[in-house]
Parts: sequence; C-alpha cells; structure tokens
Amino acid sequence: MSRPLGVVADAVAAVIAATVQRELLALGVALPERVAAVVGSAAVSDVRREGWHISSPAVTAESRPDQGVSE
Repeated sequence: MSRPLGVVADAVAAVIAATVQRELLALGVALPERVAAVVGSAAVSDVRREGWHISSPAVTAESRPDQGVSE
C-alpha cells in the first residue's frame, strides 16, 4: 500500500497537536486549534531537521524475519 507523500507526517503532526491540546486542557489552558497545529507541524519539522524520516513503514508484518517466537 502506498500513501501520498506527506500523509504520514501530517498524521504525526496531528497526533502531536492533539496531545499538546489535551495536556494543556488538563491544566485548564485553552489553546486555539490552529496554534496546536503549528506546534505539531513544528515538531515534525524539528524531527526532520535532526535527520529522522517520517514515512510509511518500510517493512510489513509479512516480510519481517522470524524473531524466534514459536507457536
């Protein structure tokens, strides 16, 4: 299965934004959704700047080598 470029990174940014929003709401601080989205996008940019890649998994469950687990 292939995904359009950026879809996984966008999903990661959305999860980060939602997590920041949830944690701040627990503290009684309301953060506008657009600001939370900027925080998520900035986090993804920081990860990429450090040399990490955010993309679809390269290895599927079917192609993983047996890890010694017997049935």
